[in-house]
Amino acid sequence: MLTTFNSPRFFTTLAVLACTVTAGCMRVEIDDPENGAFIEESTVTVTGNVFSITPDDFPLNVDDMTLEINGTPIPIAPDGSYSTNILLDPLKVFNPIEADIREVSKGFVDSARVVVIAGDSIAEGDYSPEAIALQINASGLDSLEPVVAGLVDFDLPSLIPNGTTVASNICVIDSFFGCLGRATVKVKNPPPSISGFNVGFASQQDSIRTNIALNGFNLNVRIDGSGLVPDCDLNLMASTLNLAGNYALEPDPVTPTRVDVAQLGGVSANTANFSQNFTSGACDVFLIGDIIQLIVGDLQPLVVGGLRGFLDATDGNNNTPIAAAIETALAGVDVSGSISQALSSQLDAPFFKVKETAAGITMGSNARFLTNIGTDPGQCNPPAGAPDLSASFHVSQPFPSFGSSTPNGVPYEIAMGISSSGFNQLLRSMVECGLLVATISELDLFGTGFPIPLTAGLLANFIPELGGIAPNSPARLAIRPTIAPLITGAPGPAGELALLKIAQLHLTVFVDVTTTQAGVVELNAAQMMLDADVGIELAVDEDTGSLVFELSEPSPFDIKVKSVENPVGADLSDVEALLPFVVGSFLPSLAGGLGSFPLPSFLGLSLEVVEIARNGEMLTIYADLN
Repeated sequence: MLTTFNSPRFFTTLAVLACTVTAGCMRVEIDDPENGAFIEESTVTVTGNVFSITPDDFPLNVDDMTLEINGTPIPIAPDGSYSTNILLDPLKVFNPIEADIREVSKGFVDSARVVVIAGDSIAEGDYSPEAIALQINASGLDSLEPVVAGLVDFDLPSLIPNGTTVASNICVIDSFFGCLGRATVKVKNPPPSISGFNVGFASQQDSIRTNIALNGFNLNVRIDGSGLVPDCDLNLMASTLNLAGNYALEPDPVTPTRVDVAQLGGVSANTANFSQNFTSGACDVFLIGDIIQLIVGDLQPLVVGGLRGFLDATDGNNNTPIAAAIETALAGVDVSGSISQALSSQLDAPFFKVKETAAGITMGSNARFLTNIGTDPGQCNPPAGAPDLSASFHVSQPFPSFGSSTPNGVPYEIAMGISSSGFNQLLRSMVECGLLVATISELDLFGTGFPIPLTAGLLANFIPELGGIAPNSPARLAIRPTIAPLITGAPGPAGELALLKIAQLHLTVFVDVTTTQAGVVELNAAQMMLDADVGIELAVDEDTGSLVFELSEPSPFDIKVKSVENPVGADLSDVEALLPFVVGSFLPSLAGGLGSFPLPSFLGLSLEVVEIARNGEMLTIYADLN
């Protein structure tokens, strides 16, 4: 057995032998359609050529050739060209087109293969419609209440500062003889105060109802009287001052990734246990006290009206204080930042609707993922072999509805779902960043659970033509995607969250051969294409608090391997039969390229996932807010 080769001419000689003796010189190629093309029609026209790689020495003889497209015999024109129409299966989505030729006199075979995608597509840079759904239930709105409350500043000393005239020279005692007593009422120290306030939310049809409760309201005033009205100091109190209003939510017309909140009408107000206490002066003497009660009756609506005026006033963006606070809080409903940073893909998700009902608030976004190429944080530096893809598979799916509990009956506060079309955009972007690009140097070929190193000697058991190479020569399996994997909206083969379809994964067997003159030379021993259906789950890593993708080990019956290049003239049928039983051991590990990303924060609060499930055809995370 040879250990080294004396000349790099060995490889040229090997090619000649493969052409003239071991195999033949005839090759087949598919010109159209291109690999990865999206086809919406029910049929596709396949064209290509059969040719000789050494036409001067071995001209093409079509009478000695047979051609099959997907197993159906197809005639070859005298110049080697061919054309046929094939029917596509939209349920399979990935439709392989395999051209196989046989050189009858030598028994040599050659193959070409492309995969077309039966269905609609989203061009890179375009939005997947209705791709992201976000639901905030009534219980989630309860968690929003303190967030909004923290954004509203009820600084009463600023709103009603010392010296503010509440009533100016009003006639308190009017008579036939004219006004017998007047009063001017001003705010005095100690400054007005509240013991606290809270904001309550209730979602209703087409709006949110808010109720602001100012607790322990306390206001001191000075009454400067004239005529029959004396001077005195008065302390006004209310156990609760309630201010209520309705607010409508819509996508912001200027910045559609944000929610625009508009107050509907004015704020209504009422008080509970409004009372007064004279702190100095003679205002509580006989008859005079009754007069002052008239002043108090006028002061209550004046004070309440001032607070309503504050809540009804608009800022430079035409927002009232509560509307602005709700907008600021909902600006914290952001998933794009954490996902974009973790997955090196920019997510843009403008709202197309915000709908309020008695059950809660439903927000819907269109979405696109853009690949960020570069070396900065949040960018990716694609490895050699990562493809540049122009589109992703689009699945038309209905926008989901949400109940008060998960599909398994667990209550939740907030839910976020992504459509198959949106997820396929993410997969396209990740493949462009290097997902599924890998090199395998060891395999669990015999199902022992322990992978063994790949060497020429090991591979010679399946490719005898490698028997002339030193058996300890290192070998490896290079994996390169040509098409992005996709999900269809269907569950996985074993009921997993989704079915991940992989097609036209390019596998190349390389062997390092040592020569005396050229040193180590890389021998391309075989090239194959792999298709697989794999179940995919989305889970929470309890240690890191991140979402992680998990691929199930596929059944060998859900994997297909097709030889497309045979540089050493080997019969690769045994390899094609073996690989489906061994690639399952490493295919799930490629999911590591899917990465993990931190659970997005909402409203400044962290998520506690209660369930990950399908809502209709959307992959959905149900969670509580902490």
